[in-house]
Amino acid sequence: MSDLPPPGAPAGWYPDADPEVERWWDGTSWTNRTRAGSSSSPAPSSPELAPAAPAATLVVRGVTGYVELVGDTLLYRSKLDRPPLQRIALSTVSEVLVSRNGDTFDLLLIGARPRSRPSLFSETSIRRSSRTTPTEWGTFLEALGLAVLRARP
Repeated sequence: MSDLPPPGAPAGWYPDADPEVERWWDGTSWTNRTRAGSSSSPAPSSPELAPAAPAATLVVRGVTGYVELVGDTLLYRSKLDRPPLQRIALSTVSEVLVSRNGDTFDLLLIGARPRSRPSLFSETSIRRSSRTTPTEWGTFLEALGLAVLRARP
């Protein structure tokens, strides 16, 4: 999971990278507790009873800012408390390009010139910050890839 939950998120169950799994956020950090996802149950107040939270938000820190996956939109922010510098509807993305070492990703937009790897000069490219663990980054990339597939018409 990301090291940052949805802004102001209370303790509760939140969707994990796997859309059929939820993970417990204890109010300060992600735990190892998971359960089968459910979109229709109300939110309980303990890990055993906790409900599904509203739409998942995943956030990772890159070298130049933050990337936030909110439903079918990707937001790029310089800081979490600032307005997005850019919003990208995932329905406009044809592919997520990941570097060989996995530390950089870029979006290939529909109609853009094809390429096989991320461009460091692209407005949609971001490199993993040393403050974001490889596991958090990988979870984010997996969720982003699935969200792009779901957003395709």
